[in-house]
Amino acid sequence: MKLVESLRKGLEVMEAFNSQRPRLRLQEVASLTGQPKATAYRLLRTLVDLGYLRYDAQSFQFYLAPRVMSLGFTVLSSLDLRETAQPYLEDLSAKIDQNVNLGILDRSEVVYVDRVKKRRILNIDLFVGSRLPAHASSIGRAILAFLDEDELNAFFKLFCAELESGACSVPGAEKLRQELAEVRRQGYAVNDQESFTGLRAAAAPVFNAQGKVEGAVNVAVFSQLTSREELMQNYLPWLLHTVENISKARGFRGPLDKA
Repeated sequence: MKLVESLRKGLEVMEAFNSQRPRLRLQEVASLTGQPKATAYRLLRTLVDLGYLRYDAQSFQFYLAPRVMSLGFTVLSSLDLRETAQPYLEDLSAKIDQNVNLGILDRSEVVYVDRVKKRRILNIDLFVGSRLPAHASSIGRAILAFLDEDELNAFFKLFCAELESGACSVPGAEKLRQELAEVRRQGYAVNDQESFTGLRAAAAPVFNAQGKVEGAVNVAVFSQLTSREELMQNYLPWLLHTVENISKARGFRGPLDKA
């Protein structure tokens, strides 16, 4: 199948913008996408004309326009997993009085698709649409551990490419594979201040009718208020009960082979 090259390049330009890089100059976009400066300029001007980007003539910077949000909300509204899970997330958060999040895997990242926010944790500004490296988050590990072999190998291909480029400073792929095997064995993942100091979280996977992992739910707590033991004893059982109910609502009948 022949790809529409101009569309691919245009999407790469839009993906160059994120919460860490909200405004970019032409040269920065060209560098981030690996496109010639002239090509990057044509794509940027096209996206400005279509209303997806704006241009600040004083700073010579481009930035995302509100129209981009319509794309995101259209995708989120089409995620029936989010719609199915929402009442269960609300119920879980009400029972334990803690923040609850639902995430899905997108290539090597976790995307937050729903949040029930009870309290602000530190200065971490996570929101629907936020992205985190999958290997470094409890939600990501809970999903990765239950991917089939081909899907997991595809993830590790991306993961190792990041390691080789120096963009990723986490332990190597073999150690991560061992950690994911343990997550699969126990049925949940824990992130104890590995991503953010002062934040610990437990996550468990959600499955569909075909027994494939669709996403994961986590409970995130402030480490100074909730010990690891409290997280595991007081909140993990409720979390596991919740993802079991969501999975059943998605048609999953289990049990899952954890071998």
